[in-house]
Amino acid sequence: MRKAIIAAMAAMIVCGGTLSARAERLMTDDKAIKTMLPGAESVEKVAAPVSAEQLAAITKALGGRLYADGKPGKTPKEYEFSFGLQGGKRTRAVFLCAEPGKWGVVGFAIGLDAASGKITDMGVTTLSEKRGRPISLKSFLKQFLGKDKSAPFEVGNDVNAVAGATISTKAAAFAARKAVVVYSELFLKK
Repeated sequence: MRKAIIAAMAAMIVCGGTLSARAERLMTDDKAIKTMLPGAESVEKVAAPVSAEQLAAITKALGGRLYADGKPGKTPKEYEFSFGLQGGKRTRAVFLCAEPGKWGVVGFAIGLDAASGKITDMGVTTLSEKRGRPISLKSFLKQFLGKDKSAPFEVGNDVNAVAGATISTKAAAFAARKAVVVYSELFLKK
């Protein structure tokens, strides 16, 4: 049996195949936004332009990178947030982002308190990771609740890692950090 598995894997490699995982959609963006904005009477989408100075501040706060893997990517001209409104007032915000994992991108929805920028909820929207599925569980994601930009978001420090899914764990921590940093820079600084 073992020889058959090794032979099949070798055949895939010789024929140019890969053993990558397919991206799995865990929830749509609309469903994620509704989940992160409980009790909202309406939703306001805001595409906030980012200046060169703001982008520099965001990059610095994220350790000199804009993506979890540290590779250069598309430089954003704006960041989009969805706000939950109650009585015409913004009460919560949602930031959707995708970060590179080991086997593909991982999509995240991060809910924030509109007044403080603290994380109120977090979910995984798409997942390609072979071993990273545990990062989509509420038991893992709840460790980010209440964090704001002053938290280090460091795996092994204030973020517990998932065994065998280090890159997925780092992607989740980076996405959460990015949400609070970008929100603070664009909406809380005066």
